[in-house]
Amino acid sequence: MTDLWVNPAVGVAGDMLLAALVDAGADLDAVRSSIAALDVPGWTIEPERTTRRGLVALRLVVSTAEDHHHRSWSTIDSLLESAALPEPVRAGARSTFRRLAVAEAQVHGIAIDEVHFHEVGALDAIVDIVGCWAALFDLGMPDVSSAPIGLGAGAVEMAHGLIPVPAPATLELLVGAPTVALDVHGETATPTGAALITSMVGSDRWGALPAGTIRCIGRGAGTWDPANHANVVTVVRYEPATAGTPATSSDPVSGTAGIAPPLGLPGRTVDAVVLETNTDDVTPEVLGYLIAAALELGADDAWITPITMKKNRPGHQVRVLCSPEVIPAVRELLVRQTATLGWREMAVDKHELHRSQTTVDLDGHTISIKVGPFGAKPEHDDAIATAEATGRSVRDVAADALAAYRALGR
Repeated sequence: MTDLWVNPAVGVAGDMLLAALVDAGADLDAVRSSIAALDVPGWTIEPERTTRRGLVALRLVVSTAEDHHHRSWSTIDSLLESAALPEPVRAGARSTFRRLAVAEAQVHGIAIDEVHFHEVGALDAIVDIVGCWAALFDLGMPDVSSAPIGLGAGAVEMAHGLIPVPAPATLELLVGAPTVALDVHGETATPTGAALITSMVGSDRWGALPAGTIRCIGRGAGTWDPANHANVVTVVRYEPATAGTPATSSDPVSGTAGIAPPLGLPGRTVDAVVLETNTDDVTPEVLGYLIAAALELGADDAWITPITMKKNRPGHQVRVLCSPEVIPAVRELLVRQTATLGWREMAVDKHELHRSQTTVDLDGHTISIKVGPFGAKPEHDDAIATAEATGRSVRDVAADALAAYRALGR
């Protein structure tokens, strides 16, 4: 199973990303089939090879017979909800359009239900967004990471008139995402492209191409062909460095990295291991230190459970969840700090649903909100800092931050 890395170093647009995914191996007929499920007539997608400053890339020519460019967010969401789409495609496309709606609502100071899309509500943008999620689904819903997004400057003419670049909605969508400045006059990153990237890439998945083995490269071009740079989006399909590691008695690995999780939701299943040991003579101070130390080593989680041991002695079970590469360091930590005479290791499948990060402003303080498919939660450290600065309780700050998030219609 391959993961996917996007390089939007010179920008990103919906049609460019879709073309790059198809060029990297996604079945164009499968993409067309998902779009056709929307039962919205009047569109075609045709591939053509092109070059951008000497680089060969795929361009997908999207033609529509539609003159009406305005659709409300609720109309598009209902359209996606009722269509006979694979659930990951439906969930992904709805999340992308919802991000767009939230950004537009913030820019214009209106409620999300009042948002009417202009350019991004056109049929070709619907084709791009549903098409990209359909392409990801055809590729097996890989884990997606990305390089920073290149942003140009200047001004462009849009439905609301002449606006600065990056467009206000694009900037809202890129809050929390890394960007780089380009010496380019023009819109290198569109709202549709920004919404797709930020809804596909987790908050901790930005950076250089991860370690692994490259298997396939795709390049997608859009309609704009500037004179000074190759306007393409590149995607790389690769096998992560830890994927497919054979299981051994000392380092158990289940070999399922990259598989989509149950429930048909965007995300992935990764190899992990649980290490555990029982103790009856370790002080609370050391037990508390163990959790912090395990997390600092790179463990995904660590916890301690009270147990009753032999001879009816009260004790504690220490458990650490981590990826295979962290196992040796965790072993040493448990043995050195608890003086245990043994421990257990169990290979597990860790199911990670897609999550994203956004922020709200509360009493002049910024609080991060972690957003998953079924809810959202303020970051505890941010709630503590705001509570200390304002003299309020952490519980009240967290509740108000969540209310502020929901008030934005997210």
